[in-house]
Amino acid sequence: MKERDSRLAGLSVTGDLMSLVSSYVSEQRRSVPAVMSREGGARRLTFDEWWSLLDSVRDGLGSSSIGIDLARRVGPEHVGVIGYLTLSCQTVLEAFQYFERFQTLLYEGPKARLELRDGLAGLVWDTSFGGSTRVSDQVILGGFVTFLRRMTGQSELTIERAETWWDDVPASDLFERHLGGGLVCGASANALWFDANVLTLPLVSHDDVAFRALNDKATAALANMPDLGRFADTVRQLIIERLPLGGADQSAIASRLAMSERTLLRRLRQSGIGFRDLLGQVRVELAQVYLRDKHLTLSEIALLLGYSEQAPFNRAFRKATGKTPGKWRAEFKTV
Repeated sequence: MKERDSRLAGLSVTGDLMSLVSSYVSEQRRSVPAVMSREGGARRLTFDEWWSLLDSVRDGLGSSSIGIDLARRVGPEHVGVIGYLTLSCQTVLEAFQYFERFQTLLYEGPKARLELRDGLAGLVWDTSFGGSTRVSDQVILGGFVTFLRRMTGQSELTIERAETWWDDVPASDLFERHLGGGLVCGASANALWFDANVLTLPLVSHDDVAFRALNDKATAALANMPDLGRFADTVRQLIIERLPLGGADQSAIASRLAMSERTLLRRLRQSGIGFRDLLGQVRVELAQVYLRDKHLTLSEIALLLGYSEQAPFNRAFRKATGKTPGKWRAEFKTV
C-alpha cells in the first residue's frame, strides 16, 4: 500500500492544523523552515502540503513519534468551527452525528461513518480516496481519542481497539499506549472502536446557545466550500444505491445526475479519482460488509454488488485484497 495517494493529494485539510504543528515545534525550541514559511498563510492546505509539512517536522526534529505527539495536543483551536461545535453538543452521540455532517470542514475526501457492532460503536473511515500517510493517520486517529477525552472530561477514557490499514505504524507501542486499547494493523480501513455506552456520555462543555450559533456558522462554511470531494461522495452514494439494481455503470449514474458521461468523468477527475476506481472501491467495501453476514452466500453477494455471476466477483475481490471472498470471510470469523 502506497503513501501519498494521488487521489487524495490535491484535496484539502483545514489550515487550522498549522497552529497545532507550529505550537509543537515551538515547544521543542527548534526551527523548521517549512513550518515558519507557512505560518500566517492560506487557510487550507492540500493533503500533499500537509504530508510534506509532517515529513519536514519529523526530519527536522529527528523524531519517529511526531504523529503521537501531535495527536496528544489536539484541541478545538486546531480543527476550527467543527471542534467547538462538537464540544457544545449534549452527548458523544450527538457530537459524532454533527462531526459526520460537517467533517468536510476538517478534511475533504475520506469520510468517517458511525457503526454499531457487537456492543461496540465505531468510527470507520472509507477508502474511496486511497491512502493518506502513516503519520497523518496517527494524528487523525490519536487526535480523535484525545478529543473524546476532552469532550467527556474523562482523561483516562480508553477505546476497545484502533484499526489501521497500514501494515505497521511508527512508534506503535507509544501509539497503542496513547489510545489505551489494542492496535490492529493491516485492517480493511482505519477505525476506532469503543464501548457503545460511551455514546450516551454527556459533554462537559455543552452549551445550547453556543451550539446554535456554531451550527449556523458550520452550515454556512460548508455551503461556501468548493465542490471537490463532495461530488465524489454523491457519486459513491448513487453507486451504492444502484448496485443491487444492476444500474451502477457510468451511463446510468450520469443520467441520474442529469449530466453527460463526459462531465461526470471530468468532475470525478477533479476530485482525484476515476469512475472505474471508485466503482471498484465501493464494491470491495460493500463486499466486506456483506461477507460479515453469514446468511448471505457468495453468489448472493456477487449479485448485490452488480456482478452477473460469482467468478468475476471472486477475481476482483482477490485482486483488491489479496484474498478470495471465502478466505476473507473465514479469517474474519476467527478475529
